[in-house]
Amino acid sequence: MNRLRTGATKDLSRSLQQGFSLRTLFSGESRQHRTTNDLATTYTFEVFFAPLAVALLVQGLAIPSHHVIDFALWHIIFALCVLLHSASLIYLGMRKDDSPKVALLPPLFIAYAAYLTWPLAVTPETSTALMPWCRFLGLYGLITPICLGNFRTVIYNVIGLSAALFGGLIFASYRATSEIQLDEALGRTVTFTIAALILGTMFAYIKDFARRTDSVYSDALSSKLQLNRSKDQSKDLQEFDKLVHDNVMAALLDASRMAGPVADRTRTLAQRAISVLEEEAYKAEPKSFITFQELTEQIATGVYPWNTRLRFVPEKRQTFPRANPNSTIPNDTARAFTHAVTEAVSNSARHSGTRTTFISIRTELRRPKNSTKRVDEEKSYIYCTVSDKGQGFDLKNLDIRRLGVRVSMIRSMEEAGGSATIESAHHRGTTVTIQWPSDDHA
Repeated sequence: MNRLRTGATKDLSRSLQQGFSLRTLFSGESRQHRTTNDLATTYTFEVFFAPLAVALLVQGLAIPSHHVIDFALWHIIFALCVLLHSASLIYLGMRKDDSPKVALLPPLFIAYAAYLTWPLAVTPETSTALMPWCRFLGLYGLITPICLGNFRTVIYNVIGLSAALFGGLIFASYRATSEIQLDEALGRTVTFTIAALILGTMFAYIKDFARRTDSVYSDALSSKLQLNRSKDQSKDLQEFDKLVHDNVMAALLDASRMAGPVADRTRTLAQRAISVLEEEAYKAEPKSFITFQELTEQIATGVYPWNTRLRFVPEKRQTFPRANPNSTIPNDTARAFTHAVTEAVSNSARHSGTRTTFISIRTELRRPKNSTKRVDEEKSYIYCTVSDKGQGFDLKNLDIRRLGVRVSMIRSMEEAGGSATIESAHHRGTTVTIQWPSDDHA
């Protein structure tokens, strides 16, 4: 692929390799797809957030000697969890170990749990309900969205942690003997929010910069390798031309001398040249079959002109086992499949009236749905879904001369052994599903 893809088309072209994993806050990224700078930044964050957590504990629990801790001591369990986890962060960070479930997920759970359970630890004798020791623990919890999410995830969790802290402070006021002012609770929540925004934005930017650096390096390396391959192909072509030229010239020279067994020598050289030509012509022939992964990359290239409006949506659930990405599809069928997807995206862009088109791709390994025998062989299926939330249309009144849907998509896929289905209604959007093979042809 000599076109640099970004956004949805890059996600689409990598979707089968990543097994359609849905990257959410709590699933993290597959380690094999996280690159050098991204991982190095994560290790650095682990080492940084460990002493930060300890500092927050010291700051929260450093109560003057003439005061008494007048909340239920069971809430100190969260301080112990932070200490244990901080030790694991130091250990994993120094060993350069990337274990999201151990290193990166617990902080956010601990922070939310500490905020939400604080009011339950407040007793009627508590005089410091507006000063929970865990009030800044959310800063330590931000390591989770920073490392496993993006800017949007960080902002969402800053808002969520601030809301949890504010709600905890208000609820605690009803359990304490002293009245607590709403403006005081709001002021301390705002203080936390500002600190969290500064910390979260700064570290999220560093993390994003590391990821973009890896991406730029990967693209540059890919271009370099492609250039080297082009040079190798050019060199092979020159050697081939030289070989043909030498054989042809030798045959012509032998024929011109007319001495000895010229005819036999000329025939031998001519046959040799012809065999070389046939071998090269065979190498140049297009492949009869391509893999599902190669088809996905073809689709990514085909829909590239609409990349700015496309949003790749990984499958949330998988009813059947995934097919092997190296499963094959006939080359002619692959062209029809790619054309159908491109036509669906084009129609969405022109007629939906929205700025966003969603695209997803998945594979299945199963028996045909119309199969009646349990011994029937399992087959590999590939689906691509193109949808939008636009104005939609009435399928009964579909103007095929204007959209060309039935001719370009449905009929071409049926002729290729697949199928294309369209679901649409007025003001309810449109969903197009392209499948190969169809259950009728499987």
